[in-house]
Formats: sequence, C-alpha cells, structure tokens
Amino acid sequence: MYSTHDYVRSGLVTGTQWDMMMKYMQDTGNVDIISSDWGNYDNVSLANLTGYYTNVTYSTNSSTLGATDGFKIAESLTTNSGSNSWVLLTTGGTEQVKKMNIYDVAGNLYEWTQEAAYRKNISYGDDSIYNTYVLRSGAFRNASSTDPAAYRACTYALNASTTYGFRIALYLQ
Repeated sequence: MYSTHDYVRSGLVTGTQWDMMMKYMQDTGNVDIISSDWGNYDNVSLANLTGYYTNVTYSTNSSTLGATDGFKIAESLTTNSGSNSWVLLTTGGTEQVKKMNIYDVAGNLYEWTQEAAYRKNISYGDDSIYNTYVLRSGAFRNASSTDPAAYRACTYALNASTTYGFRIALYLQ
C-alpha cells in the first residue's frame, strides 16, 4: 500500500489492533463500545452532518444493496432513513460517529482486517475449507445492538459489498 519510504510499512488493521483500540477507548476514554447511541447505524439518529453522504437502498427483487444517488453534501439531513433506505457517510461526515478522535469505529461500514479465519462450506455439503477474513464493527444498515463497535464476524475473501470497507495502519520500522 504505502512503499515510498524505507522506514514505513502499511497494511490493514489486525484483529489484535482492533481489540486493543476497543480496550483503550473503553478504559481511557470511558467510551461505550456497545455503541448503542453513537455511530452510523440504522437505529441511531444522525444530526449536524457536515460532510458527504449517499442514500443506499435495498432492492427486494434482487436482494442487493446499491448506492442510488451519488455522494452529496449534507445540509438538512437529520436522521437515518431506516426501513429500505439507509445513509452511508464519508469519513468525518459528522462528529457524532467519532470517539477519541477516531472516526467510524461504530457502524458505517464493516472493516476488513488482516485476521484470517477458516471454516467449512456447509452449504455445499463438502469438507473443503475456504479462506475467510474477519470483519469488525457494523454497517449502516444494521442496528447497533446487532453489530456493536466490538463486533467480529467473518466472510469469504472474495465477497464484495457496499457495506465493506477497511482501515489502514502505518508501521514505523
């Protein structure tokens, strides 16, 4: 990712780093990592938006999510849409989704980590093991009680979704 300097290396956040960040936020900042009242979730009202956002709708015909109207500046949006339409924010879209100067730890997008997980593909009835990677946090279309900031799940490495994102970590060597 970042390779223009011999003393700096970059990569996705590891699962251990995510857990340490959650522990630090909880202990030092007294942050509720259950995140039931902050973060960009379906059941949390958003206010004082100053960045860009887009509405994402769910199509029952195709069972897919899709951004429908591009990103636009937030001026009067005061709540998440809920139901079959949600709001995806750009980083820094509102101070509400920031704790201890870290944005988007709760909701907005699931975040891929370097943490690998392995599981059997039960749906095909075989014993093959498929590579999966761990996603942390939750997404804008889910409730905070379902996917809090400390949430951990895994999915196949080749999956793509409008609900997946990532966070970069820089390492000094």
